[in-house]
Amino acid sequence: MHQFTQLGAEVHRQRLAHAEQLRPAERLLALARATRRAERAERRLRRATAQARRLRAQLQVHTTTKP
Repeated sequence: MHQFTQLGAEVHRQRLAHAEQLRPAERLLALARATRRAERAERRLRRATAQARRLRAQLQVHTTTKP
């Protein structure tokens, strides 16, 4: 029975060591995902700003041409 306990403990230690090695890679993947999300949000913001500028210009044209 003691051998099984030792074997189980060793397997557990190996799994913990493997998980510790994976953590930096997981952090890098999470950082990459967050970076892509931020870049997409910036592009959407730029498009929305440009569209708002166009709409304001159109509105101004329509309001200044009417008597």
